[in-house]
Amino acid sequence: MPTPIISIVLPTYNGSRYIRKSIESCLQQTFKDFELIIVNDCSTDNTVNIVNEYCSKDSRVKLINNNFNKKLPLSLNIGFEQAQGKYFTWTSDDNYYAPEALEKMIQILETDHSIDLVYTDYYIVDENDRVRGERKFGNVHESFNKWLGAGACFLYKREIHRLNNGYNPAAFLIEDYDFFVRAFVKCNFFYLQTPKLYYYREHSASLTGTQSFAVNFISKIFLERNLTDLEKKLSPEELSLVYRKLAVYYSVNMNNHRKYEEYLHKLRTLSLMKGIITVFYVLFKKIMYSIIIGTLGFYYLFKPRQKK
Repeated sequence: MPTPIISIVLPTYNGSRYIRKSIESCLQQTFKDFELIIVNDCSTDNTVNIVNEYCSKDSRVKLINNNFNKKLPLSLNIGFEQAQGKYFTWTSDDNYYAPEALEKMIQILETDHSIDLVYTDYYIVDENDRVRGERKFGNVHESFNKWLGAGACFLYKREIHRLNNGYNPAAFLIEDYDFFVRAFVKCNFFYLQTPKLYYYREHSASLTGTQSFAVNFISKIFLERNLTDLEKKLSPEELSLVYRKLAVYYSVNMNNHRKYEEYLHKLRTLSLMKGIITVFYVLFKKIMYSIIIGTLGFYYLFKPRQKK
C-alpha cells in the first residue's frame, strides 16, 4: 500500500455504541488518501468485532490492540508511532466528520506551507445526533486568553508531533490542550472559522464533562509548565492576562497565597493597574464567597430538623 498523505488515529475504549458512525465518517471523506489507525484500549464490549469488520473491507483501516488499558495519551502515541502520513489528526469513537473535512483542511496546509496546523469549530450533537449548538474556539493569534484550544477537528504537520515528543501521559484529561499549547509556542496555526466539518457528541458518559473540576485544575498546572515559552511568544497585554488568570485561580480556588503573590509580582512588572484590578476582583470574590457560606450557615443552624 502506498504511503498515505494523512494519518487518522482513532483511540477507543468500549466504543461500540457510536464507533460505526465515527469510522464511516472517516471512510466517506472526499479526500481519500489516508490511513485510519484504530487503537483499542482493552475494550470489553463488541468494539473489536466492529473494527475487524471494517479492516476486512477496507485496507486503509488498521487495528492495534493494547495489551493493557493505557488511557488516551499513551494510546494516541501508540497510534502515531505507526502512522505513515505527512499530516496527522485524531478523532474520538463518539464523534464524526462531515465528508469534506479532510479536504478543506489539507487544502489550507498544501496552499500555504508556512501554516503548521489548521483547526476549526464544531457542531455539538446529542446522543441521537440532534444538533444542540456549536462551539467556537477563537483565533489564537488574536487572543491566546480567549482561545479555547484547537478543538476536535484539526490537521497538523507530522513534524509537530516530533517537536512535541507526542502527547504527554501526565496530561490525562487535557492531553489535547497541552499538546496544542506546546505546539503554539513553536508553530504557526490557522483558524478555519466554521462548525460545518465536525460533530462533537456530548452525553452523560463524556469524560471531561464528568470531571470538570479536575480538568480546570490540571489545565492550570500545564499552563504554568509552558509559561516560560509563552513569555517569549505572547505580547505583554496577553501575558498580563495569563498572570491575572493564574493569580485569581490560586487565590480564589486554591487558597494558595504563595502562588497568588508570585503572579501578582509578575503582573505588576507589566501593568500595575491590572494588578490593582486583580486584587480588588479577588477581594470581591472572597467577600461574596464568605457571604454565601455565612448565609448557608445560618440557614442550616436554624433550619428545623426532620425527625427520622
